[in-house]
Amino acid sequence: MKNELKKEFAMRISQANNVQMIIIAYEMVQTYIQDALDSKDNATAYTGNIELASKCIDELKANLHYEYEPAKALKELYLYMKSRLRDARYNKDYEALTEIDGYVSKLKESYESIKDMDTSDPLMSNTQSVLTGITYGRNQVLDELSNDIGNRGYLV
Repeated sequence: MKNELKKEFAMRISQANNVQMIIIAYEMVQTYIQDALDSKDNATAYTGNIELASKCIDELKANLHYEYEPAKALKELYLYMKSRLRDARYNKDYEALTEIDGYVSKLKESYESIKDMDTSDPLMSNTQSVLTGITYGRNQVLDELSNDIGNRGYLV
């Protein structure tokens, strides 16, 4: 994953609520899968990207709320995706990566369809607010402006 994309994900995570965080995690899985497919010839990069995709799926699985109906089905799907990632890693089964990307795409679409229903506050509090597309630099339009607040750390 390129540094620019990492910064974008970090900024989005700092402003995300519950549903948006899940969408971001799915996007990260897709990015790592695509990076793995792009690095088939480099074994280290290929394995590393699969490992990072697997960690994202672990995080999604760890944050399931089992008091709701779809959690058990999602857990089974995440476990299946992890087994397919193992196939991709150890057997160089590139079709497994494409299969996982398809599942993640459908899940992401489902969460995107309900993201407007989640009106909860961002999960991270005491972070910088980010305004996009309204600021100007000396000779250029800036994409974003972060509004620093006085103290983002602990108050003693």
